[in-house]
Amino acid sequence: MELLDGSIIELTAAVRSGRVHAREVVEAAVRRIEERDAGLNAVVAVDSGPALRRLAAAGGRPVGPLAGLPYLVKDLHAEVAGFPLTRGSRLAVGLAPAGTSTLLRRLEQAGALIIGRTNSPEFGLNITTEPVLHGPTRNPWRPDRSAGGSSGGAAVAVAAGMVPAAHASDSGGSIRIPSAWCGVIGFKPTRGRNPAGPYRVDDWSGLSHEHAITRTVADSALLLAVSSGLAAGEPYPVDGVQWTGSTDPGRVLRVGLLTEAPDGTPVHPAYRAAAESVAAELAAAGHRVVPVGPVEPAGRLGPVLGAVIAGHLATAVDDICAATGRYAGPDTLEPAVLDLVEQGRRADARTQVRATMALRRLAGELAAVLDGVDLLLSPTTARAAPPLGQLHTDRPAGELFREIFAISPFVGMFNVTGGPAISLPWGRDDAGMPIGVQLGARPGDDRTVLAVAAALEATRPDLVRPGPGPAGTGHGDPA
Repeated sequence: MELLDGSIIELTAAVRSGRVHAREVVEAAVRRIEERDAGLNAVVAVDSGPALRRLAAAGGRPVGPLAGLPYLVKDLHAEVAGFPLTRGSRLAVGLAPAGTSTLLRRLEQAGALIIGRTNSPEFGLNITTEPVLHGPTRNPWRPDRSAGGSSGGAAVAVAAGMVPAAHASDSGGSIRIPSAWCGVIGFKPTRGRNPAGPYRVDDWSGLSHEHAITRTVADSALLLAVSSGLAAGEPYPVDGVQWTGSTDPGRVLRVGLLTEAPDGTPVHPAYRAAAESVAAELAAAGHRVVPVGPVEPAGRLGPVLGAVIAGHLATAVDDICAATGRYAGPDTLEPAVLDLVEQGRRADARTQVRATMALRRLAGELAAVLDGVDLLLSPTTARAAPPLGQLHTDRPAGELFREIFAISPFVGMFNVTGGPAISLPWGRDDAGMPIGVQLGARPGDDRTVLAVAAALEATRPDLVRPGPGPAGTGHGDPA
């Protein structure tokens, strides 16, 4: 079905007009997954039954801005009634969902039809998607390369044309990194813009944000308009955001161009050149581009995030053990994950408070850097997707995190500050792999990020248009 190769806006308009029936779209998406996922392993569970029953209850004609959209949900955070949630871990297999999260309930009420779950690394603790439980997700551009993580399955499902969009989450770049490596669009909204509850209360001390991976900026904005907004009990309540589709940010922007990693790790020349190319586009549009030196506080992200995450992870694992009767050990957890769990179990309350305080101090230092610019422009990652197996978890967590932050030094700062950030595809490297560029801003300035990203997207209609094709041949042509 050609509509699956287009945008959400195109597909849902066809459903609402009656030109195509939502049931046909769901069935076509399931066929796409069956045909295209065999060599990619992006989708770990497919079940169209709940969606078709929802359709039948609505008389077969869904209404709303997302009418008939087939949607895949990441196998990590988001609870969905009827869809077990393993978090990519052998420890959690068979654990029933508590219900449906506020975010996904809003999407369903707007007409989205959930048909399955996408692959994620164990507990989301990697920037590649290679869990022992489900096996590796392969990059559709080169199947021997990582698809990114932790929303790797979501990015591949969109890039390979299985669905127009997929749910994703981002605790340190997990929406933006796989989007960059797969040649699609990944937007992380302001902290609290999308509700996390009611089953997640304050996961990872506000580092973790949910949204989606899409093919167009307008589609990302549409999903955000539906899902965002205040909800009872949220620890970081932020109003919803409506974007009119305007590509005019409404003012001349001061854009900081960042192309150097904080620790001096080399940035691939093609990735540096992509960010410089975007800077030239923005300067030509009348914005003021200024160089920004290495953001030194970002070089301290790894240890701080590790200390914060350890306590949260240990708590989550202990809760799963209590619910399943299983034991957290080498037979149920990957070594790096188990190492972090054990660190969390050894920590006392004061250790956790100190870790959170260090995180907040780091947020203040990063915010001071952003005070001088309206947007921060950088490559999304410092280099291309590594070969599968390189970012393995058969080692201590600290060693894994050091390699992660060397490959990806630019994205985590926006999880710490809570500001919005988007990865936009912008060309390919000398190996033919997609390159992503990142635009980020202060908390609350989602509209500016979306408007500028849409303006850039409009100048490059060839950026990415995923479509039919066997795995490994490249779905579409990003540039």
